[in-house]
Amino acid sequence: MRKNIVAANWKMYFSMGEAQSVAERIAEVVDNKTEVIVCPPFVFLDRLSEVFLDTPIKLGAQNMYFEEKGAFTGEISPVMLKSVGSEYVILGHSERRHIFGEDDIDIHKKVVSAIEHGLKPILCVGETLAQRKDDKAKDVVERQIITALDGVDLSGVVVAYEPVWAIGTGVPADLNTVSEMHTFIRGLVEDVPILYGGSVKDKNAYELAQINDVDGFLVGSASLDTDTFKKIIDEFERAKGVN
Repeated sequence: MRKNIVAANWKMYFSMGEAQSVAERIAEVVDNKTEVIVCPPFVFLDRLSEVFLDTPIKLGAQNMYFEEKGAFTGEISPVMLKSVGSEYVILGHSERRHIFGEDDIDIHKKVVSAIEHGLKPILCVGETLAQRKDDKAKDVVERQIITALDGVDLSGVVVAYEPVWAIGTGVPADLNTVSEMHTFIRGLVEDVPILYGGSVKDKNAYELAQINDVDGFLVGSASLDTDTFKKIIDEFERAKGVN
C-alpha cells in the first residue's frame, strides 16, 4: 500500500553519544504525519530503540544476512534485528552492491528472509552512470526489482530508486529523470511506496516531492543534521499537501 515515508540512512557515522544525542533531538522535533524511519549503524539500534519508544519514529537497519544464525562472523541476522527493535531494513543499497559485491540473488535471499522474520525491506535499486549512458537504466532497475521481489508478498515492501551516480555526489538526478524512472518502477510495483534517494537536500526536497510517483525519500548525509532532516520532511509534506 502506498504511503508517505522519509527514511534516514546514517551510514557509518557518529559515536554512540553522538547518535543518541541526534536521535533524542529527532524525537523532540519530528512530529510529522509522514512515516519517519531512522536507520543507524547496527551498534546503535538497541539504544535508539529506547530513545524512540513511545514515539511515532520507526527504527531500521542498514543491512542483514539472510540466515537466522550460524558461523557467519561479522554478520547480523534478522532475528537479531527484531530483538533490538528494528521494523525496517535497507537491502541492496548501491554501496552494498558495488563495494561489497552483493548480487541480485544475494539480495533476493535477504528480502525473503526479512519478510519471513517480520521485517519490512527497503529495496534499493538504481543504475550506474555507465549504464545510463548505455541506455540500460530501465533494464538494470527492472532486473533488480524482478529478481529481488520474485515470489514475494509486496504488502510490507518499500522500493527506493537511487541512481548510483547521484549518491553522495551532491548532484541529484534531474526532475525529468526522477519522474521517468519512478513512473517506470510504478508499472512494476503498482501499490508499493517508491522513495527517491540520491543527494536529497532541504533545498531540493520540495521539487522532488512534487513528482506524483515519489512517495518519499531515503536521505543520506542530509539526515545527519536534525534541522536539515526536519526541513526535508516539512518540505515533502508541503509539496504533498499534507496538513
